[in-house]
Amino acid sequence: MIPIIQGMKNVAHTLVWCSVILAGFVGRIESTERLRLSLSDAVSLAIRHNETLLIALEDEKRASGVVKEAWAGALPNVAFQGTYQGNLKKPAFFAPEEFGGGKFEIGEDIEVLGNLRIDQVLYAFGRVGNAVQYANIFKEMAAMGVGNARSEVTFSAKEAYFRVLLMQHVVDIQRQFLNQARSHLADIEVKFSQGTTSRFTLLRAQVEVKNREPEVISAENDLTLALQDLKRVLGLDDTAECVLTDSLGYVPYDIREEVAINEALSHRPEIRTLELNVEGRKKILAIEKAGRLPLLGLYGQVLLQGQAGKEHPLDPFDKDHRAISASAGLSLSMPIFDGFRSKGKVQQARASLYRAEYELQQARKAVRLEVTKAVQDLRSLRREYESQRATVDLAQEAYTIAETRFLNGLSTQLELTDAETALHFARTNFAETLYRYNAAVANMERVLGRTARGSHDDASDFLNSK
Repeated sequence: MIPIIQGMKNVAHTLVWCSVILAGFVGRIESTERLRLSLSDAVSLAIRHNETLLIALEDEKRASGVVKEAWAGALPNVAFQGTYQGNLKKPAFFAPEEFGGGKFEIGEDIEVLGNLRIDQVLYAFGRVGNAVQYANIFKEMAAMGVGNARSEVTFSAKEAYFRVLLMQHVVDIQRQFLNQARSHLADIEVKFSQGTTSRFTLLRAQVEVKNREPEVISAENDLTLALQDLKRVLGLDDTAECVLTDSLGYVPYDIREEVAINEALSHRPEIRTLELNVEGRKKILAIEKAGRLPLLGLYGQVLLQGQAGKEHPLDPFDKDHRAISASAGLSLSMPIFDGFRSKGKVQQARASLYRAEYELQQARKAVRLEVTKAVQDLRSLRREYESQRATVDLAQEAYTIAETRFLNGLSTQLELTDAETALHFARTNFAETLYRYNAAVANMERVLGRTARGSHDDASDFLNSK
């Protein structure tokens, strides 16, 4: 009996260890499902999965097809047309009376006709050449569209990432002050039970705890929404668990305004797109003008004709029942009057060109203003950062003094609460300043056109502060 009991104990012991090992394995699986994201990881995910950028990439592919279509005008056009028909009733002709009159059927029961034709444009007065050049311009414009989408997606990913970091910081601040309020309440409850403090002080501490709890709940809700927005921007599933590995920080970023304006005008995809649009409109105007000029081409064709009776359906392909002819020549088409259609198209193309030039001038002015604002925002936020950092230090010192005085019975709960509130606002404002500064840096990279070129700045350059 004893060996049996001992064996059961060994089995139970083994099962316990197996369950521990299995639990650890499952825990490791669950931990691997948590996606660790740095700032650069977030940007990479957004670029791979964001629908806006994917649409721009498809537009670029479509532009490659437009280039191929434009080249078709310069290459030979080869076409074959063939018919195999049975005459249910043969065609006929009537002879004049002076030749005796009468009705005469022509042809056979089965007829075969084949025509192979080659056409090649020799000279089109710029139609083909300008069409190919415009197609290449259109393709480059599509590439600029991809760059612009990349820039916007990168900025959106960074901004959403920074927003989550801010809300995490706010949640930590709210929880910290809630825990401090609860700790003070516990201390006051002890003093109240000992008769060394008033009921008013106890009630004031209880109210302070109750006031802190909704703020924690609200901050946690805001954090949840920020995480959902980040996952939306990155193209992740709503159920994915993300752990952000970077933190809000401060690294000085300075650039002279004139240098920034020149860089933006040279590299912003919107500006380059409008410059290409002007070039493309010039090509379209040249094409429309060429519509009033002749078109010279070369052609060649081979004609197959065959006939046979219905008793021999394949005889039309036999050499004794078919005839093959071939011809080649030059073709010239010359528009004489088209009801002012060409003139109207030229007028429209010229107006579109002028409009494109005005749009380019307008965009350059807008970019200058946008860069100026971005530079000024960064300068302002740098000063705000220094001010807020000093404010946090002062508020922390004031709170430390107030807490010491309160614990030693030298001040009231109200004085401590005021110090806590001041420190709370200082830390929250400092976190918001860091968020706005990092977002401003990301915006500056977008404004300068750097993220459109695919050279994403390293996360460590603008994160991981003190």
